[in-house]
Amino acid sequence: MKLVYNNPFKLFFILFLCIIDNAYSQSNLLINESLNGSFSQGKMEGSVNKFFTQDTYYLRSNFNVKILRLFNIKRDEGYIISFSDSTVTKINHKKKRFAVYTFNEFLEESKNNPQGGPPQEDKEDDNESNSDEEDVTINISKEIEILNDFKTRKAEIIMNDEEESGLFIWFSETTLKSQTELIINKKLKEMFNGSIPPNLGMNAMDIPYDEYDINTNALTIKFEAISENGTFTYNLLGYLEQNLLPEIFKISEKYKKVKKL
Repeated sequence: MKLVYNNPFKLFFILFLCIIDNAYSQSNLLINESLNGSFSQGKMEGSVNKFFTQDTYYLRSNFNVKILRLFNIKRDEGYIISFSDSTVTKINHKKKRFAVYTFNEFLEESKNNPQGGPPQEDKEDDNESNSDEEDVTINISKEIEILNDFKTRKAEIIMNDEEESGLFIWFSETTLKSQTELIINKKLKEMFNGSIPPNLGMNAMDIPYDEYDINTNALTIKFEAISENGTFTYNLLGYLEQNLLPEIFKISEKYKKVKKL
């Protein structure tokens, strides 16, 4: 059987549409992160796993905080934010329960029961920090370093004040932020009027790279803060395209649906 296409212009047009469609369609994305910290009265460790599709954001976070010998706090939580039906599913994996909210219900609960949040900007503190800029040393290496399987460069920020402290950031311009993540991040900011609740895992490592002639969509691979009060370390362990939803984000049939969590 011989296939004959009498209109080559039409064929090229169809192929062009296919290319455009592939260019604008976004792949699902899986992100794996780890957090560790130690301070004078205790320590914390945790993991954050995220999965993005074009219209749904999945989050699972697991944290263990120890304060002296008095407290040992363990949390294993999850969220499923669906923009296709405007719902938020909140999951408590430890208690094996989940609740489904409409966007309006979830926004109202977030206002009434804020679960922490990013610190508010203090203009006076900003002015003080600007006056002390001369006490800050910033070095950005040009050498490539392989870290967590990413090609990275290192930035060092040293504060030379009475209590010397430092920030060390490894970033990648070879692997950039996925359009899938950027689109969901934009939708969440619109949903929460510009300030995404910290428990949704989207506020970490928001660094203004473009101020230092670095690609604004560079990935933060590792972030380390060291001071006399303790240390904090963030690691990006995985950032890869994946079509299928991993099991850790699914709600077990054994879980009980409740009205509110």
